[in-house]
Amino acid sequence: MNLLSGNEAFQTYAICVAILVIKMIFSAGYTGTMRNKAKGYVNAEDAKLSSSGAAAALDEKPEVAHALRIQRNDLENIPLFFAVGLVYVLSGASAFGAAAYCWTFTLSRIAHTVAYTRQMQPARAICWIIGLLANVGMAVNVIWKNL
Repeated sequence: MNLLSGNEAFQTYAICVAILVIKMIFSAGYTGTMRNKAKGYVNAEDAKLSSSGAAAALDEKPEVAHALRIQRNDLENIPLFFAVGLVYVLSGASAFGAAAYCWTFTLSRIAHTVAYTRQMQPARAICWIIGLLANVGMAVNVIWKNL
């Protein structure tokens, strides 16, 4: 691992990964906050902890379901970045290339979450597309370098 600590491309990737992990933790916290605010519990044991006397429901409340979709979207997109970004960096990415792809993806995912939380379309879709293109760019670069 010491070999990678001086690699600027890897350092950029590592910082972006750490930021995205924290972002995902905050998204989970947002879901919990929305669940408590809406008293939207689907598990009886969770409802019992509530001092409001809320009961467990069969379906998620709309605001909780919306927060869960943010988490699901993260789980569909961010692990792809973790994988392709690591392979991209280990394949000899330049410091500039890693910065361009990694920061583009990271900032687009943060903006995507803000747009999703505030129900802003088409901003949410644009942010998602930008992140997708960063992942595709890294994947194509890896394929090209390793043919």
